[in-house]
Amino acid sequence: MKKLAKTILLTGFIGLTSGWAMSQTQQKGAVTDQEFVIRKDRVLTVPVQPRMYEKLPVLPKPTGLNEYNYLVTSYPLNLKPLELKPEPSQKVYSPERMDLYRGYIRAGYGNFASPLLEARYMGTDIADFNYSLQLNHQSFGKGPVLAEESKEAHTNLGFDGSYFTDQVEVFGGLSWNQDSYQFYGVDPRYVSDTEVEGGFEGNVLQAIEAKAGIREIEKVGPFSYEGQLSFRNFTDSYMVKENQFGVEASGTFRPTEDWAGKVGLSYFSTSPEDLNYSLKRTYFAVRPTVSYQYEAFNFTAGLNLVSENDSLENKSSDFHVFPVLKASYQFAEEFGFFGEFSGDVKRNTYYSFVMENPYLGPSEQLLNTVQNYKIEGGIEGQFQGAFSYRGAINMSRYNQMYFFVNNYTSNTLDSETEKFQLVYDEKTTVFNINAELGYKFSDLYSLNSRLDLYQYDLSTQAEAWSRPVWELRINNQVTPIERLIVQANLNLMGGIKARGEDLSDVVGITGPFEVVKLKTIADLQLKADYGITDRISVFAEGNNLLNGKNMRWLNYPTRGIQFIGGASFKF
Repeated sequence: MKKLAKTILLTGFIGLTSGWAMSQTQQKGAVTDQEFVIRKDRVLTVPVQPRMYEKLPVLPKPTGLNEYNYLVTSYPLNLKPLELKPEPSQKVYSPERMDLYRGYIRAGYGNFASPLLEARYMGTDIADFNYSLQLNHQSFGKGPVLAEESKEAHTNLGFDGSYFTDQVEVFGGLSWNQDSYQFYGVDPRYVSDTEVEGGFEGNVLQAIEAKAGIREIEKVGPFSYEGQLSFRNFTDSYMVKENQFGVEASGTFRPTEDWAGKVGLSYFSTSPEDLNYSLKRTYFAVRPTVSYQYEAFNFTAGLNLVSENDSLENKSSDFHVFPVLKASYQFAEEFGFFGEFSGDVKRNTYYSFVMENPYLGPSEQLLNTVQNYKIEGGIEGQFQGAFSYRGAINMSRYNQMYFFVNNYTSNTLDSETEKFQLVYDEKTTVFNINAELGYKFSDLYSLNSRLDLYQYDLSTQAEAWSRPVWELRINNQVTPIERLIVQANLNLMGGIKARGEDLSDVVGITGPFEVVKLKTIADLQLKADYGITDRISVFAEGNNLLNGKNMRWLNYPTRGIQFIGGASFKF
């Protein structure tokens, strides 16, 4: 053992010495020989692992109870059979509602001694009954001629009420209107300065109206209807009186979505009285129509059956029959066309005449205007929901078309140049070209405009007295900031010819008359309304800002630049 240990130590020492020597030699760059032994006949053996061939044993199935026994106890009850009452389901919609204010007051004051007052109140305390009250007043204590001698005033008071059931609405209303004017449009050639300084005649127009009716609420079923009774009493400061009783009704039948039939009925009995007449006028009309709609195509055909009892020389009949044909087709949103061929009788009353020209004096007779036919065709469309346009050309033929003329006579003592009278043309053809353009940019800006051009072909009158040859209306609305609304409107009218002085030197013979061309009317309006809060707002208005005379009726200039400002309050 000692020899073996010595041998091992000696061998290890020699190995270490040799390794150190070799490393030193390699560090010096010397190359040494080495020997590798490869044995091909060496075999590696792995012990064999025994394999399991036994299957897992099958567990026995659990056994349960094969029979179940229950104890049932009967408890008989003597109950009546349940009675079912089916009812349609009624869904209660409760949409979000904005704060609604029942009352509204608007008051202001301007130059020409012009107070303004508007008041409205709506009552909704009772679920099935709504009512509203309105009061409007505006007056001008001073006018364009001799200040207070050309004053003007307008007052309106009204009440409306509606009672609602599940199917119909029963409505009614009562109103009182008063308009006061001065006949300041005298021709200085026919009156002296003393008479002018003494003041002008005045006229107060008063009308009381009442109405009551019934109409269906839904108007989506196969049949809908509406009917109304009305009465109006009108008087002025002189000898004019006019009572009117009216009945209006309409019914619509919709058997399918494409077809619809409608019948309109109207009857009016009017009793006008004036210096030269006392009449009993009746007007009865039945208007049946049938409409058909197929996609973008719409067609309407019907008749206007009218009976009226105006007294005229060589009048063939009181009964009139006119066709009604209307068609439209929208090729696309940007372009479509429409056309119409129809006729009718336009009902005229003294009240309708004086509402158009408040300086109307005594007249010889009252006549309806017969529209023998109207032929119209045009195009319309819109672009991207912002631009809209409409253009049309129409031609109409009338009998008894009316005109307003000043009361000039060859006898200057009998002339009342400040008052107008009615004259009629036997057969009149009117050509009209009209165009409309609209634009809307969100809620910031909107534009509406219309241009009308007229040409008159007359038979018994020399000119289309007091009627314009062209009209242009441009309305703009801007909302630059929240709560501020600004409106700028321009109304133009031109080509008006008035009948002036009687040029005949023979007393008792009228005409020929002087033709007076009136200047173009240009009315520029600016309005602004600013809401300080949801309840309080202030406003300012300016009219006739170009300070023109704007003489719509001969010898009647209008007020110059007008300003009015005020505030409104909701409660």
